[in-house]
Amino acid sequence: MGRPYGRIDPRTALLSTCLLGIAAILANRPEAAHTAFVIGALYAFTVGAWRPGIALSAAYVLIAVGMSFTERLGSTTLIVAVVMLSYMAQKFVVLTLLGISLSKLASMRDLLSALQSMRAPQAVLIPCMVILRFFPTIWKDTSNLIESLKTRRILVGRGYILRHPALTCELIAIPLLMRCLRVSDELAASALARGLGAEPRPTILQPLSFGVRDAVAAVLTLLTTGALMWLQFGAR
Repeated sequence: MGRPYGRIDPRTALLSTCLLGIAAILANRPEAAHTAFVIGALYAFTVGAWRPGIALSAAYVLIAVGMSFTERLGSTTLIVAVVMLSYMAQKFVVLTLLGISLSKLASMRDLLSALQSMRAPQAVLIPCMVILRFFPTIWKDTSNLIESLKTRRILVGRGYILRHPALTCELIAIPLLMRCLRVSDELAASALARGLGAEPRPTILQPLSFGVRDAVAAVLTLLTTGALMWLQFGAR
């Protein structure tokens, strides 16, 4: 079964996203960091991730505005700590945009086929598969937990989390922490049971092929990465 029309090769999507992610992490100057955010937002909107793209874009703008306002208050230890946390939050938003875009472009099966075709070592392949499946599983468990609490009329009303932070931590955060331990073990066992740790090279069932769209995506990735590096290291 071939790829759906309009989809690029998962290897192109994976390498492009990784390259943009590295460039976004290296972009420390304000103009470079904000450009990396714009690229990540456009990436998300292009692949159809409208709701998370808009939500994360609004979060980035709020963080940037708060960071700019905080920097004017002085240079105390608290201010510096807040600015550093805001900086890391901005990086997290950009990387999340890129990750969501990658999930829209390629499924787990596509990414597994891409990593296998690139002869990725097992030390890289198995952790990647566990991580890629970990967050969707935890997100689903979180949604089920919240729905269960609402059904029991425990987590009801707007602003409940803000009004009862300690109780919210007890009802949501602690169960999720325990669930994370089990999910990571279960996913690792599932990956090994599927033969990812076997010596012979596995058969790739997902067809992979490069096309014109992949060439265009590669050129755009190189141009945007070059622009970010120029804004970071070249523009003065």
